Amino acid sequence: MPTITLRLSESLLCIFRDAGSPKKESCELRVAQGATVREILADQGINPLLVPMAGWRCAGDDSKNQKRLEQDAVLDRDGILTLYGPLAGG
Repeated sequence: MPTITLRLSESLLCIFRDAGSPKKESCELRVAQGATVREILADQGINPLLVPMAGWRCAGDDSKNQKRLEQDAVLDRDGILTLYGPLAGG
């Protein structure tokens, strides 16, 4: 069973705080082999519409580079999954 460090971006944390349902910035999860990003979102009570982008970095990878993942991507190794909420600007 892979161990995933789940990290939430500040924009996503703000959404949960404003909704009265604050979440931690980071937590460790043990997930079933072959779990998808979408399944992890469901397990954590996060609506997939709130996560337009997810980044992935395998455990032990010293680089700061993340790989962008689709929500149906399978996570079969230990690593860091970062969820990014919607952004706005102008």
